[in-house]
Amino acid sequence: MASDSPDEVVFAVAGSTADPAERISLAEAGLSEREHLQEWVIAHPEIVGPGVMIVTFEFDHWASASGSQKDRLDILGLGEDGRIVVAELKRGQAPDTVDMQALKYAAMASRFTARLLAEYHAKFSQRKVQNAPQTEPLTEAEALSKLETHSEVGLLPDQLINPRVVLLAESYPATVTATAVWLNERGIDLTLMRYQAYRTSGEHIVLTVSQLYPVREVADFEVAPHTSRKAQPIVSLPEISWSEEDLAELAGVANATPLAIVDLCALSPGTWIGANDVYTRAGVTTASGTGQLGGFALTVKSRFKRSNPPFERAWSPDGTNQAAYRMGPELSAAWLQLRGEDIGLVSYDEAARESGGDAIDGDGRANAAGQAMA
Repeated sequence: MASDSPDEVVFAVAGSTADPAERISLAEAGLSEREHLQEWVIAHPEIVGPGVMIVTFEFDHWASASGSQKDRLDILGLGEDGRIVVAELKRGQAPDTVDMQALKYAAMASRFTARLLAEYHAKFSQRKVQNAPQTEPLTEAEALSKLETHSEVGLLPDQLINPRVVLLAESYPATVTATAVWLNERGIDLTLMRYQAYRTSGEHIVLTVSQLYPVREVADFEVAPHTSRKAQPIVSLPEISWSEEDLAELAGVANATPLAIVDLCALSPGTWIGANDVYTRAGVTTASGTGQLGGFALTVKSRFKRSNPPFERAWSPDGTNQAAYRMGPELSAAWLQLRGEDIGLVSYDEAARESGGDAIDGDGRANAAGQAMA
């Protein structure tokens, strides 16, 4: 796993001509950590991992019983799995203390609540408005909704308390790579990302980014004799199309907010339905609605054994600062036929009581009835 091995060759190509690019450091290119590397990550969060959303950057508002702590975290993100992502960036080779520094930030970041994340993401949105005056900054309520929309399970305390650590540097000393291996073997999620800068013959700067550790499993590259003994697979739920039978089961167990989403989407197939309209239809507050959606995401996984709800979701597809949902015509028609007059006559509270179904507490966690149902 030597980080300085020539395992990558970059070419600038033009037709049949391929000119090798010269590997250089960011310092040789006149590029800095805060003004350049950090800005690239903010603009392209996928640099530190797929599905990462930037919550804020250069966070230094830590407090303890002895007073404020002035440590500065480079990047605070949120993964689609609802876990906080702590990213530490280094220009050039990472120092041999970077792993301990990142673990310290992860320990402190594990104390974030959903409300605190929303507060600082709203402040982060003000920076984006300065760079794009045509956009509006997020309120804390809108920031909370945006974060809830990004996470597949909402903002659950059990997820937030278990951050992922990502280090991004040009290379790593052996002490850091050895520590990363040891921590991962003991269940601490620490990823080493590596970037390389190159200068082409046309004086353009090219940056490549790859994951150094964890490496892909050896089994991914092997062809071996078949055995009837199966290794225990890692549980990863697939995306599965929703059938009419699935929808019928859903109608009997879903609570107010997901029912309102599917009802409104079915009435206007292919159209994005804003979260504010959903909460009004469901008769719930924004906080209660986002909590119910977090619980519903867990039900989709535990009861329906899939990763996808019956509707699409996105943040601000129409330019307004709110989540939105939509369904295609086929599912919409099936849902309308299934729901019939109930779509307009039965209140969601009444439907939930009649079903004895998947009631969700306001903080997004399934109550005892929902857990027993799953």
